[in-house]
Amino acid sequence: MDTLFTQKLNLPYSAIGANGQVRMDRLLNMFQDVAAMQCDKFGISGFDMAKKQLKWVISRYQIQTHKNPEWLAPLELKTWRSPWKNLYELRQFSIVNPAGEELISALGVWILVKANNSKPVRLSPHMPKELMTPTTSCPELVKNDHDLKEFDHESEFKIRAHDLDLNQHVNNTVYTQWAMEALPTNILIDFMPINCIVSFLKESFYPGNIISSVKIGHQRDTLVSRHSIFLKENRVKLANLTMIWKKINGQ
Repeated sequence: MDTLFTQKLNLPYSAIGANGQVRMDRLLNMFQDVAAMQCDKFGISGFDMAKKQLKWVISRYQIQTHKNPEWLAPLELKTWRSPWKNLYELRQFSIVNPAGEELISALGVWILVKANNSKPVRLSPHMPKELMTPTTSCPELVKNDHDLKEFDHESEFKIRAHDLDLNQHVNNTVYTQWAMEALPTNILIDFMPINCIVSFLKESFYPGNIISSVKIGHQRDTLVSRHSIFLKENRVKLANLTMIWKKINGQ
């Protein structure tokens, strides 16, 4: 079965942030949408799994920006998937321009869990046999397990009903929004993220409050931000993010 799925698109105005660069949360929305479209074609979408009392949850994203897409630029978003260890659904993403130049590449890792208790299940009993050809190489998962005790900045947010998705928990894109909001404005304006790693550790639900914390450091000529997102009530960690930023030309 052909596992490559392609969608043509133009970068919309709503996907551009205050610094003129594509917004990280909008990238995650694009990835989520195109993955859902291909899953629907295969009969393994979130709606299909809900009928089996199962749900897909995202475990990790690794995103690399090679070159910023421009507003209204014609783009092609490609995605392909493969199972790994019969537990993980690996999905690659690539955004290219008409010349075939790769602008953004990403890896997403999903897990299939029981809807009632979020316990992982094996993929093979719930997937078409033709989709179970394993990946030929193990993905490189970049370290993202920092456990910081002190942070440079913290912000508090209330979980909104609007943040929830089909699984009745906070959608993965919201964690990236929370992380970015904890950063000083000068970073959001003068820098662009060229690398973003998100590890989703626990689900969060409405209502509730979270704390978004960040530690900022420098690495050669780049800026590195390490984020942790906690549930305010008991300081349970919900997610870790590591982002590498570079100065925008002309700033």
